[in-house]
Amino acid sequence: MNTANQFDVAIMGAGIGGSLLATVLSDQGLRVLLLDAATHPRFVIGESTVRHTLRLVKIMAEHYDIEELRHVGSGENIRKYVTSACGEKRNFGFIYHRMGQQHNPAEANQLVIPPFREGYEAHLFRQDIDAYLYQAALHHGTVGMQNTRVSNVDIDGNGVTLTTDKGETLTASYLVDAAGFRSPLSDKFDLRDNPPQARTHSRAIFTHMIDVKDFDELSGNIHGQPEKWYSGTCHHIFDGGWMWIIPFDNHPESTNPLVSVGLQLDSRLYPKPADMTPQEEWDMWMKKLPSVGAQFKDAKIVRPWISTGRIQYTSKKTVGDRWCLLAQASGNIDALFSRGLANTMEAINALIPMILGAVKDNDFRAERFQYLEELQQNNIKHNDLLVWGAYVSFRDYELWNAWFRIWALGVGIGDLRLASIYRRYEKTHDDAILPEKEPPMGLFCSNHPGFKKVFDEGVRVMEQVEAGTLDTKAATKQIMSLIQNASFTSPAVGLADPTKRYINAGTFSSIIKSTVWALTSAPPEMKGMLLGAVRGARHNKETELAMAG
Repeated sequence: MNTANQFDVAIMGAGIGGSLLATVLSDQGLRVLLLDAATHPRFVIGESTVRHTLRLVKIMAEHYDIEELRHVGSGENIRKYVTSACGEKRNFGFIYHRMGQQHNPAEANQLVIPPFREGYEAHLFRQDIDAYLYQAALHHGTVGMQNTRVSNVDIDGNGVTLTTDKGETLTASYLVDAAGFRSPLSDKFDLRDNPPQARTHSRAIFTHMIDVKDFDELSGNIHGQPEKWYSGTCHHIFDGGWMWIIPFDNHPESTNPLVSVGLQLDSRLYPKPADMTPQEEWDMWMKKLPSVGAQFKDAKIVRPWISTGRIQYTSKKTVGDRWCLLAQASGNIDALFSRGLANTMEAINALIPMILGAVKDNDFRAERFQYLEELQQNNIKHNDLLVWGAYVSFRDYELWNAWFRIWALGVGIGDLRLASIYRRYEKTHDDAILPEKEPPMGLFCSNHPGFKKVFDEGVRVMEQVEAGTLDTKAATKQIMSLIQNASFTSPAVGLADPTKRYINAGTFSSIIKSTVWALTSAPPEMKGMLLGAVRGARHNKETELAMAG
């Protein structure tokens, strides 16, 4: 066989995950093939990042010393080095609505996202980001094949043989399926659970729009929240569903007028109508939610609506001898807490050293990739419980206000841990510090004993609510009690106070008070993470002087 068609690793799917993985593996000296049935640029959702996402990108950029990864590691760097078409993300906003009523400004929550040293989180205009990373992979030596569909896959003890729709035969030692929902390996090996092993049961309609109004201006800035809703990812939530608004035009340097818009609905409460177009269904919901409808009074779609059936899917297994499913190919739950990209980066971070070691040893048994199996299944399981619990909570604002705090607590602990890892690795470059060197973290920090207990107890409360054996008022009280009794969370953040609907742990006052708490009464593991994260944060001069003192 032509040695030009022989590779160490073949990757099916040249999206953000497949291209980033190919970039690193090629940079590390492997011969990598990256195939895709389509071409760049192209419309993709999965546009909202969380701290977990870009923290892991920054860790990988530092670990493997790859400049292109640094370029996509923060909103500021993306604008400087990649594209001006992405938006900025300063917060997660949640605005509660009741059918047929104007929004009550007392029913809203916001989690403010403190900036990195290099700026804020980002709303990724995926066609630009994905194309940039695909080109980065080619620059580092990856062989790319677009408009190429894999028609057959054969895997045996000697390797992987791919046959394309153009009649080409290609071989590799290892195969990564990064093709998302349309995973070829899932079809070949019958890997999908039927039905999906997920409690969440939702469908979606989504598109890109222009001329979407700024909700802050429409509402007259009556909420008093720390950041504008439009400066982050805004979620309009209601009993049985929610809507995302992800603007790409929310900062002065943007050159992109588009706004990503999507509606996700519990398909058991709101089955997909057979007699409506997606536009007609959207218009119906704008009438049901009048405060939201005002935001879209003059909006126009710029691409056809996409309307789905149930979006959840899970897999019986995600690794095998000489192959693995990567992130979105292994399963999907719901976009509510923007976990998709974070799960992808967590999986890639774990997979890279496994592949490098397997190639070095010429040993591609599934046992070597068991960590990835546990990590991905853990992510799917816990994200499902988190999102399912949120859908249950949407029936009552106060119950949501309590569940919001469980999510915020997990976000905070997970980010503290990764921030501390990144800061220490910057200083020492000791690989033992890196996140893949310990048992799978899963959702945020679900192997933290304190958080795991709170989360598991919260799930049990929500199970009773869904079963009708516990009313929402009693459930709210029980979940708030879990938060209030959590000794591992800083009192300065305000999670234990149900009247504090806007959470901002990055203010000067919160940082100083949390630092004092860490030094005087925090559990040891929280002390280490918090002090490490604070020292690595972007501070103003006043904070730096206070910390130095």
